[in-house]
Amino acid sequence: MKTFCYFIITLLISAGCLLGAMNTKNPFPLFGVAFGIWALFTWSYHLRAKKEAARRSREQLFENYMRSNRGQRL
Repeated sequence: MKTFCYFIITLLISAGCLLGAMNTKNPFPLFGVAFGIWALFTWSYHLRAKKEAARRSREQLFENYMRSNRGQRL
């Protein structure tokens, strides 16, 4: 859900910049902002995906550890 909200905000900002670039003499700063916001979105999405994969890996390791120690009670 968080990614969807970020995606919508990114769409709105980039669309506003691209529409604003049509009415300016020098549109390149607005193009930079529009494409920069997409670069920021993809970078942050990649970081969140990496954290989620690491969390899933830790959970899987913990589950495997608990399964291996199931029969060994003190």
